[in-house]
Amino acid sequence: MSMYEVGDIVEDFELQSTNGTYRLSDRVKDNYALLYFYVVNFGKTCTDYMAIMNERLPDLQRRKVELVHINPDTVENHRDWMRSTASLYEHLSDAGQKVSRDFDCIITDSPNDKIIGMTNRAFFLIDRDLRIRYCWRADVPHDTVPFDELLSRIDEALS
Repeated sequence: MSMYEVGDIVEDFELQSTNGTYRLSDRVKDNYALLYFYVVNFGKTCTDYMAIMNERLPDLQRRKVELVHINPDTVENHRDWMRSTASLYEHLSDAGQKVSRDFDCIITDSPNDKIIGMTNRAFFLIDRDLRIRYCWRADVPHDTVPFDELLSRIDEALS
């Protein structure tokens, strides 16, 4: 298992998505990729955060940042989730959690035994060289980074 941090070059990956096939190296040619790992579709925290993300899409677009969502749910479940939340983002199915494990985004400790082994909440900003420019990992799965803080950190990473 890796513990990727800012400055590290990540391994390229390919996952099935709500738009077909997603290959990281193809997506960072013209934009930065902001990988958002999260616990589960249809959870309250994720639903509330999605509304904020949808509102703030223009802020990401101005920065040439393409946000994608990753967890082990199926593409079909992701599509249902997208309809339910009016999500404006592509969602990737990390069915075997290989990518989640590579980015050290697996919940290993929680008072809620039901979520141990699930994908934890985290952000990774990746540039065209597959280098991490910014990363944030939740200490506990229901934590989120305030979106204004996320944008501020992205600006710092890109300056």
